[in-house]
Amino acid sequence: MVWIAFAIVLGIDIAYLLLIGAQQPYPPDAFTVPFVAAFLVLMAGMLGLSLLNSATIVRLRPALRAGAAGGLLVIGVLALFSIGLPLMVAGALATGAAVRSLTGRRRTAVMSEVIAAVLVLVFLVSGFEVTERLIVCPPTGSSGGGGPGFVLGGYHWECVDGQLYMHSGFCNSGSGTVDSNWNVTTICH
Repeated sequence: MVWIAFAIVLGIDIAYLLLIGAQQPYPPDAFTVPFVAAFLVLMAGMLGLSLLNSATIVRLRPALRAGAAGGLLVIGVLALFSIGLPLMVAGALATGAAVRSLTGRRRTAVMSEVIAAVLVLVFLVSGFEVTERLIVCPPTGSSGGGGPGFVLGGYHWECVDGQLYMHSGFCNSGSGTVDSNWNVTTICH
């Protein structure tokens, strides 16, 4: 099960990078894509590492597999309309492997699985919170957007001639103005 999950995650990561690389121009939240790709490499690394037979790895095997399972299932749900379905399959396989690796183990192994899954999810949510707010503005022109945030709440942003203006909260309605360079800026109400 672990080999299949490992192969799925690596294959999806490569396909994701090729798909995103073919799309131009890069989105303003350009750091989210590398974060997701690196997160998938981390999940594949945890699964691959759990296949080794050293004494230390055998003790950590349940935690490695459970951490990868939790991360893959959650990112699979978040990305369900793009790369999510195969990631959920890989997460289900990793979950089965994590449960099977508990055979004959104590409660500490179960606790290590829970702790590993929680730590991976904290890392995933923190990564999204940070990378979605690292906006790259184009040198000229104007653009804007926003997002809900997982923990810190909603936000919206504007780029005007390479200058970023970040605001907390949602922009549900607003009015536009045009500056002397014919750039449109939005004022939220």
